Order: sequence, then C-alpha cells, then structure tokens
Amino acid sequence: MNRNGFDIGEYVSYGINGMCSIEDIRPMRLSQSVEEMMYYILRPESNPKSTIFVPVNNQKLVSKMRDLMTKDEINAMLIRMKDRTLEWEKDIRFRTESFHEILNNGVNQELILMIRCLHKKRQELIQAGKKLPTRDSNTLKTAEHLVEEEFSHVLHIKCEEVSSYIRNALGLPAGEAG
Repeated sequence: MNRNGFDIGEYVSYGINGMCSIEDIRPMRLSQSVEEMMYYILRPESNPKSTIFVPVNNQKLVSKMRDLMTKDEINAMLIRMKDRTLEWEKDIRFRTESFHEILNNGVNQELILMIRCLHKKRQELIQAGKKLPTRDSNTLKTAEHLVEEEFSHVLHIKCEEVSSYIRNALGLPAGEAG
C-alpha cells in the first residue's frame, strides 16, 4: 500500500500519530550542523497545533507513512478477521511491548483484534468487580482513537458510529465490542 512519494494535501497515517495531512514538502535545515534536506511537513488531525517533520530520504521514517485505507480495504480487512482473535497475554511487560508494537503499526487487522481483546478483558474484569489496568486502558483509548479517526474519515461517518460499523461488519450483537 505504501509508495515512495506523497503529495501536498494528501492524508496519510503516520504510526501512533494517526491521520495527518501533508501540509508541505520542502527543503529545510533543522540545525546548523545538518545540511539542508527535503522534508514532508505533517499536521496531525488530532493535534493541529503539532507539526511533524519527516525527512524524505529517511526510509525508516517514511515507511511509517501510509495511505489511508479505502472503504473496500476496510471492509475486506473486517471480513478477513471475522473469526480471528488475539489472546490475552498475562505478562504485563510482554503485553505492553506487544501492544505498543501493534499501535506503532497504525490501523490494521491486528489493531482491531487488540481492541477486541482489551474490550473482552475489561468486561471479564468488570464482572469480577475489578478494573482494566491503567496502562491497558490507555492503550485501548489510543487504539480506538486511531481506528475512529481513520474509519470516520474514509467512510464519511461520525467517530461515534465507527464501533457500530465494525460490529455490523463482524456480525456482532450491539453489546459486544468490535
């Protein structure tokens, strides 16, 4: 899905920063000791006061930029994951590391599966009179934001409608987490 060049005005996903607009592509010198280089200037939708500078020739950073999914790609992804699950990892360090890696990869099937896993665990804990650990709760919030932001933009629906859209696509009842 990723290609080598992006254009001004395009929307891209940039890892954990989520959906960003490409405001400019221009040569810049970010410090006196570095020569002038071309940069993508990204503006995160969720934080319009923030600016991200991505060197065009830094393949590692540019590889974090990807085109937003299309509606067909979203639907195909949801269909492919219908019967898949992500198992809860009991070791919090391993789980945190694994979830962080999934978050950094942006919106994809693993991120949706992680959200489902966290919702399921939260429900189990609520029934036992407990809460989801703060670290996991924050991960869930970030993941849901990334999905809602991209899906609502691509599908032309409100962020609040994204979880219903996912549940419908997966054939889940209204109470179950997508």
